[in-house]
Amino acid sequence: MKRYLITTLALIAMLSCLLVVPSAQAEDTKVTLKVDGMMCSACSAKVTAALKQVDGVKSAEVSLDKKQAIVCFDSSKTSADKLIAAVTKAEFKAQQVAFKCDSCGKTAGAPGACCGKALTQVPAK
Repeated sequence: MKRYLITTLALIAMLSCLLVVPSAQAEDTKVTLKVDGMMCSACSAKVTAALKQVDGVKSAEVSLDKKQAIVCFDSSKTSADKLIAAVTKAEFKAQQVAFKCDSCGKTAGAPGACCGKALTQVPAK
């Protein structure tokens, strides 16, 4: 009985270590940047490469037609300001934009963050 109790307690202790959730887990953040100065596909490729070199960037979708970049990143490793700096270093101008939902009134850094109806682009704060 004593051996069973010790084995059970040891097993519970090991399992409790597996169940500990880190308290400071960063969430992925999605931001939209307006990018000025892109004239061709080589320009958009240069912006994409500059964004992907920033530590913490998980994806970067650059649209030449829309003159924008949608970037998904780890907010514990980088920020929108660092992304803008990377675009600026690549010799383009960038600024963060936000989208306001006409239905619910929420403002988000990228489309699809709320109910997704009738979005209006607004300057980011």
